[in-house]
Amino acid sequence: MESDEPVKILVLDDHKEFREQVVEILVRHGHEALGVEKAVDAIPLAESGEYDFILVDFNMPEHDGVWFMKNVKRPMRTKAILVTAYVNRQVIDMMFKFGVRGYLIKPFTEADLIRHIEFHSGSPGQPPVNK
Repeated sequence: MESDEPVKILVLDDHKEFREQVVEILVRHGHEALGVEKAVDAIPLAESGEYDFILVDFNMPEHDGVWFMKNVKRPMRTKAILVTAYVNRQVIDMMFKFGVRGYLIKPFTEADLIRHIEFHSGSPGQPPVNK
C-alpha cells in the first residue's frame, strides 16, 4: 500500500449506533471503514485481505469476539484490536492469545480511537505500510 492510501478498517460490533459512530469518525479522519453487525458476516470480509485493521467487539449475540478470533483466518498484516465495555482480564488475555494487538475500553474518545489506529499502524500520523 502506498503511504497516501487510506487505512481500511472493519468495525465488528452488534450495537448499530456505536458501530455507525465509529465508522463516521474513521471516515472523517481519512480512513475507509465498514461496519458489520455479526461475527459470522465479518469472517469473509476479514479473510479477504482488504483490511488493515479489524475492531472487534467482545460481547455480541450468537458469536462473541473470542469465537470470531478463533474462527477467522485473517492475513498476518490485518491487525485486530479489541473494543469492549466488558472489562475482564481473562477475556482480554484470551483475546490477546487469539491475536488481538491492543484494546480500547468503551466508552472511549475520538482521540483515543485515532491514537490507537496510528500507534498500531507503526508510525503515528501515517497510514500503515504493508510488507
